[in-house]
Amino acid sequence: MRWLFVAILAYTCLIIETAAFRPGGLAVQVDGHWVRPDMMLLVGMFLAFFFEPRHVFVAGWGLGLASDIVSVAGRLGLKALLFCLALYLVTYARTVISRTRPLTQFLVCLVVVFAVHLVWYVTTLLVSGAGLWLMRSAEASALDALYSAVLAPYLFWLMLLLRSPLGIVAAESRR
Repeated sequence: MRWLFVAILAYTCLIIETAAFRPGGLAVQVDGHWVRPDMMLLVGMFLAFFFEPRHVFVAGWGLGLASDIVSVAGRLGLKALLFCLALYLVTYARTVISRTRPLTQFLVCLVVVFAVHLVWYVTTLLVSGAGLWLMRSAEASALDALYSAVLAPYLFWLMLLLRSPLGIVAAESRR
């Protein structure tokens, strides 16, 4: 993994996430919740599909921490912990999935984003003292996951064009 290019890619996606997918931009309001894709988690998912588990763990922590820093709610370090654990698990699941098929990318991103966001929403609500709104959190998580999963195959295709600067071996990208 070439860390400099990964950092540039992550920074670019963080800027896109915070600038384009904001209220009034490409974010969509559904029942009082602003639905936006989690671009940082999608970058992490891409890395989990193609790099070693130990590198993905560190990258997941960094991506989650960056996402925590720009987040308006939650606790610093919570997304970092959730990202690194979820992405680390994906590195082991990739042996039984086809990483380059759009349907697989869609489904894996749907499940992972939903799980990470659900835990994050529930934890944030409980820690802030707002009480447990499980169905509301599940709805918000599902909407974010769906938006992220729809964008995932396109984003992964663009990132696969950068396979050489990122350090992805051509044989790995065909599996």
